[in-house]
Amino acid sequence: MPDTDDKPVDLGLECPHCHEPWLRPTNLAGRYRCVYCLHRYELRSVCPDCGEHSTIVRMSHTSVTRCVHCGGSMLCEV
Repeated sequence: MPDTDDKPVDLGLECPHCHEPWLRPTNLAGRYRCVYCLHRYELRSVCPDCGEHSTIVRMSHTSVTRCVHCGGSMLCEV
């Protein structure tokens, strides 16, 4: 029987470079790599947009990659 739910499927975090939902955590805490375009990123504790300091959550499945103050990305390309 086909699935009739039209709920969006969460494929993962969106890559800041290619905007595809294939950003995955690496074996290093706070590091991510897009499996589509292969760009690498580091999760920063200081927002590059507004300069506000935030705590980095080290658990990859609960990481917040957006600044809670301005909504900017906390990911910087490595």
